[in-house]
Amino acid sequence: MRKFVLLFVLGILLLFPFSASAQTDVSLYSVNVQLWPEYDQPSMLVIVDFKVAPMTPLPVDLTFRIPTDANLIAVAYQDESGNLLNAKFETPSGNENWQTFKITIEQNVIYRFEYYQPLMFNGSERSFSYSWNQIYAVKKFSVNVLEPMDVVAFSMQPDYEVKESVNGLVVYTSEEVKVDARQQYKLDLQYQKTSLTLTNPQQQQVQPTGPLDESTPGRVSLNNFLPYVIGGFGILFVVVGAVYYWRIGRTSSKRARRRRNVNVEEEENKTGAYCASCGTRAKTGDKFCRTCGAKL
Repeated sequence: MRKFVLLFVLGILLLFPFSASAQTDVSLYSVNVQLWPEYDQPSMLVIVDFKVAPMTPLPVDLTFRIPTDANLIAVAYQDESGNLLNAKFETPSGNENWQTFKITIEQNVIYRFEYYQPLMFNGSERSFSYSWNQIYAVKKFSVNVLEPMDVVAFSMQPDYEVKESVNGLVVYTSEEVKVDARQQYKLDLQYQKTSLTLTNPQQQQVQPTGPLDESTPGRVSLNNFLPYVIGGFGILFVVVGAVYYWRIGRTSSKRARRRRNVNVEEEENKTGAYCASCGTRAKTGDKFCRTCGAKL
């Protein structure tokens, strides 16, 4: 029995290192990096499309790293119709040199991550350095560079000879190369612009610096004022009710007084005596006629 338990524990201990090393042995079939300077923001938009090797056991977590000044904005995968859907990933964690994050690969399809990275500005001159330095080997690695608007000088190192027009925009394309694991691929870019025009400015939108909630300065929340609104309506109803009952009370009082006066007058006028001279009906207590003065 002890021998069986020992073999079972050793099997588990051997299994975990094997699984960990299997994930580090993953290779990528293709990687295409797109660099779009000053596309919809005055910075560099970096788009990385990749696909794992065909025989890779799935699911598997891949770890990528991006520069510390980069801002990761999207992680997605492409479905059969070519639509991009959100993929599972962990929020980047950084150190002095890199930010690292994990993407869970569940299907053997094209995955993508996008991030912005600052450009170096010097008057009308811009410069940028891109570096691919990942732990995975790549069978087919390529880079596309989009030329921004109003450019008067444009250069790259290495220089890409292939230059084509896509939707009226100039795109430079590198040759496909093989990149070994942890091998660095670097591209330096310099250009001059005569304006601050962006390639696709209509995509720019004002983004909040933080989540919007009831505590956001300048934001009006009905929840904050609801008790005051209800209290105000309550006071209004009380005042209206009081005025209404006060007016009803006054009207009733006037009617009561009017009825009393009429009754008193009727009581005063009730008598069986009439003037023998002119026939006028006398009131209670009269000794002489109020009309002709004759003695009653």
